[in-house]
Amino acid sequence: MILLIENDMQYAESIGNFLAEHNTELDYAFNGISAFELASLNKYDVIIISYEIVKLHSLTLCHRIRNELFVSTPIIFLGEKHDTQNKIAAFKAGADDFINKPISYEELHCRIKALSLRGPRRDIGKQTVAKLQIDYNLRTVTCDETTVKLHFLQMNILKVLVQHYPNTVSRQMLEQEIWGEESPASSPLRTHIYRLRMAMEKPFRQPIIDTVYGQGYHLAHPF
Repeated sequence: MILLIENDMQYAESIGNFLAEHNTELDYAFNGISAFELASLNKYDVIIISYEIVKLHSLTLCHRIRNELFVSTPIIFLGEKHDTQNKIAAFKAGADDFINKPISYEELHCRIKALSLRGPRRDIGKQTVAKLQIDYNLRTVTCDETTVKLHFLQMNILKVLVQHYPNTVSRQMLEQEIWGEESPASSPLRTHIYRLRMAMEKPFRQPIIDTVYGQGYHLAHPF
């Protein structure tokens, strides 16, 4: 299954019709916001992003797919301009390939097949912060050769703290990042922070999360 993000509906249908003739199924998104939602809900073999999409810039979309969703699916960019800087920006955002428009459908099909055979990227979803080696896909954290596996919610909390490291994250910001507008009335955040501490600090034998009273939480530094 391919996700095609292209704001020109007629052009998207033209690509889709050609790929359908080659037994390739497509999902369509006509703006960046819809594309991000589809990428968060479904697993695709390849994602194709038009550089000129609206509502959420293509580079921002690609970066968020890689660094917020940790999607390792190969990504192809389609660009209108033969601009080297656009290509460099796309690759820095997480793209695997870049094709200039007007594209050859045969070439696009060949590149899709090649990237599908190559499979997911292995570098996505891994991050090192101080002494912590984090694998978001496996939900594991390693410190000094000791590895622990976290629950889904614990990993989400850790991800927010890592994103803001070394700064302090307020309780309100953490709740917004974790639960969005559906934050529980009786906030269980303190309980989850406690469990996250126990999951890491006991096996790692050192403090990992500090509480800044009246302000919030941050990763301890240095570890």
